[in-house]
Amino acid sequence: GTMHDERFRHFRLTRGVYGQRQTGVQMFRTKIPFGRLTGLPDPAGVFTFYFPFLTMGSKMGSVIDRPFGIAVDEVPLSDAPLDLVVAQVRFPPVTSITEPDFVSSFQERLRPTYPVLRSEQQLEMLVGPEGPVQQSVGKIWRFHEHGGPWSVTLATDFLALTTDRYTHRSDFLGRFSDVVGALHDWLHPVVLDRLGIRYVDRISDPARLEELATLIKPEVLGAAAFTHDNDADPVQSHYLAETAFRHADGTELRGRWGLLPAGATFDPSVVPGPSTSWVLDLDAYTTEPRDFDPITIAADAERFCQMAYRFFRWAVTDEFLDRFGAQQ
Repeated sequence: GTMHDERFRHFRLTRGVYGQRQTGVQMFRTKIPFGRLTGLPDPAGVFTFYFPFLTMGSKMGSVIDRPFGIAVDEVPLSDAPLDLVVAQVRFPPVTSITEPDFVSSFQERLRPTYPVLRSEQQLEMLVGPEGPVQQSVGKIWRFHEHGGPWSVTLATDFLALTTDRYTHRSDFLGRFSDVVGALHDWLHPVVLDRLGIRYVDRISDPARLEELATLIKPEVLGAAAFTHDNDADPVQSHYLAETAFRHADGTELRGRWGLLPAGATFDPSVVPGPSTSWVLDLDAYTTEPRDFDPITIAADAERFCQMAYRFFRWAVTDEFLDRFGAQQ
């Protein structure tokens, strides 16, 4: 029989068949367990010539068949779908941080890189018998780049580095180390209550959403892989999964992912999207109190980045990396 091109497109993509630029030409993708093909006669060296990656298992590096393990090399993405990246340290409250005169010395340390200072009021919503009540819980300070995507937030009990345009890990960690060092030299905090690294990816392009089954591994995609093959089928509008892992040293990784409708979010710090999107939120952290030591914090931050990145690489396919501009 016949099938409309758009319906056939979704049908073939979920079964590993990809369209090419030539009309009527398709490419069939086959997964090879453990990335190694053996026992196949190849006297002319055809497979070695045309498929040099078969001995590696993945053109992006080693096969990542488990979410945890040794660190894997970072593959830069020119069009990375990162929506938010945050590095944060928490410490026991210092109430003087709300005072401009007290913070001025810290501002001078940051001003060469983050010259724009804005103050804001932290608000929280309390829900009681008479309904929701909004109340102020203190002042926070935001130090911004001039025209750049990076900002530093200082509150009475935390310092955070935030961006929505991630370049590469070394830049991110270098900036974080600088602001933590500035905080340490100025405030001299004694105790670190929490250290966390968080990455939020968002796919909102309708064409990419149609290809989710080829971009995200089935173990992660879950119910979002549901497809409707005819107009009578319901259209999935919302799906969210959450998981948490705790390591023996107290380090934790929390992951949330799923399909969100326009205007919806699962966390106040994640801005709702204007259209349907698929989100992957990874947060690596520890809440075990320890000495506030900038050198140890920098080492742990790098380890948390590696942990979150390995989970990310386990969750996505090589096709995902290709689609978002993998650079070798």
